[in-house]
Amino acid sequence: VEGDIHDIGKNIVKMLLDNYGYTVIDLGRDVKPQAVLDAVREHGIKLVGLSALMTTTVPNMAKTIDLLHREAPGTLVMVGGAVLTPEYAEQIGADFYAKDAAESARIAAKVFG
Repeated sequence: VEGDIHDIGKNIVKMLLDNYGYTVIDLGRDVKPQAVLDAVREHGIKLVGLSALMTTTVPNMAKTIDLLHREAPGTLVMVGGAVLTPEYAEQIGADFYAKDAAESARIAAKVFG
């Protein structure tokens, strides 16, 4: 998310999802909400994953989720990262909370069947 420059967790999730055969569009780190929305529209993305390691960037995660729910209805968002809890994920409007990379693969399986 915007402001967060850490990407180890994101890279692990990407690698795992790639290995399961999912197509992953990796926008990198420090990504503005509008860039996420643009990618959703360009690629027809149904599930967005957001990760935050820094507490200071979680508000930007909430902004991204709000923008996606408003401008790309039907797009689902899973969140994870060391600073998140299931309760906080729900509070910021995420559709799913992934405590680790394995959980992100289970969520993808639910979404894509």
